[in-house]
Amino acid sequence: MIKTWCGKLDKAPDLIIDEVDTATNNQAFIDFLAQLRAYYMKRPRVPAFQSVILAGVYDVRNMLRKMRPEEEHRSNSPWNIAADFNVDMSFSIEDIAGMLEEYEADSHTGMDIEAMAAHIYSYTSGYPYLTSKLCKLMDERIAGSIVFPDKTAAWTRSGLLEAVKLLENETNSLFLSLKRKVEDYPELRNVLYDLLFTGRPIPYTAMNDAIEIAAMFGFIRNENGTAVIYNRIFETVLCNWFMSEEYRTSNIYDVGVREKNQFVTGAL
Repeated sequence: MIKTWCGKLDKAPDLIIDEVDTATNNQAFIDFLAQLRAYYMKRPRVPAFQSVILAGVYDVRNMLRKMRPEEEHRSNSPWNIAADFNVDMSFSIEDIAGMLEEYEADSHTGMDIEAMAAHIYSYTSGYPYLTSKLCKLMDERIAGSIVFPDKTAAWTRSGLLEAVKLLENETNSLFLSLKRKVEDYPELRNVLYDLLFTGRPIPYTAMNDAIEIAAMFGFIRNENGTAVIYNRIFETVLCNWFMSEEYRTSNIYDVGVREKNQFVTGAL
């Protein structure tokens, strides 16, 4: 059907598949991609798509970890055709300042745009979701509060710090997604734990699977050849989560729960 449809077109079409991460455990989807590869190999003789674009979080070469049993991770042939994507998707300080200039033109807060852009970057390292969320919090939650009665008061360094506190303590889709990934990949948890608590420098190299996974998911970045947690907000969120998990599994927590339950039972 694919070659029949493509053969009727004047030019070879491109195929874009969005949210590909959700299909990583679907055998029919894997077989479909294998079929596309077969067509690609026969493209001088068989009409097919000019290119296939898979949109999602996973690097196509790392999707194997979700799709195949462990022993097959390095033998799955459909994945040896891929183009590198070298576009930096994070915001620079200049990018953030440009967005703030547009906001300021409408809101007239009187903020110091360059300073505010630098402050936001210092917490997010340009991570798009976190950058946008902090701005949204300052506009909708911080402004109009008792301490920050208007937008002029909110769009300050103090207002930003309040927004950071709100963000670090909320449950959102990004943090839940990061949590699931850490739970799915034990080696990822180990490298993040070492970076947060041991202080031991870890060289940034794609030859290390754990480093590669952490970079792919945006947990870490390369800073002068050393792996570091991507931004200060991730540091705080992950650190708090790891410490709360250790407390939850400790004897102190177990004893506290038993004593609390015993007290409640006795009171009844």
